[in-house]
Amino acid sequence: MPPFTLRRYDLKRSAYIERQRSFKMLLMLTAFITAAVIILIWIDRLIRPTLKTICEDECRAFTSTLIGKSIQRTLEENPYDYSDFSEILRDENGNIKAVETLTGNINRLQTTLLTDLNETLDESRDTELSISLGTVSGVWIFAGRGPSVPMRFLPIGSAEVELVSTLESAGINQTCHKIAAEITVHVAGAVPFCRTESYVKYEYILVQTILVGDVPNGYAAFGG
Repeated sequence: MPPFTLRRYDLKRSAYIERQRSFKMLLMLTAFITAAVIILIWIDRLIRPTLKTICEDECRAFTSTLIGKSIQRTLEENPYDYSDFSEILRDENGNIKAVETLTGNINRLQTTLLTDLNETLDESRDTELSISLGTVSGVWIFAGRGPSVPMRFLPIGSAEVELVSTLESAGINQTCHKIAAEITVHVAGAVPFCRTESYVKYEYILVQTILVGDVPNGYAAFGG
């Protein structure tokens, strides 16, 4: 075989071997990517429900802490007692004939609570919380261990604040009059490839007192 023909044969053979090698590498790369995608989908389906549950719990806990601090700060700046919200009216024999609420103070406190709480939530927007991968795994022995997954806290809309007055039986000839703040906040938590929303409901007793004596069935009330 002439040298020129031999060189052409060698070049063709080298090109064929190179194509075969490239094809095998491409096949291996495709198989690796496919396996990685399948594993990622499997892991995602495995941990996503647990991650969403933990994300909701963390959002609720963080929101409850913010609400509690906001209420305490408001009450420290604007101290109130029972007489600031309600007035007990009695007849000539000393029996309770009415429980009258002081709506002016009620409205002012409700507005103050709402303003402070919304400012607190707005200041806390995009706060980064962390969730450990060990906790997300669902295996209790790994809880709180391993690297952390960042979670962003995202308040949605404005908080709702409602002051509710209730009368409840507290024993023989005794009635508990309670005024509480019922707060509802819509929040979201965002982690990589996952987002969850929840409503946080929080009740804070502002004042309460025990009324001794007969209490009429009808009384001036608000909220519920």
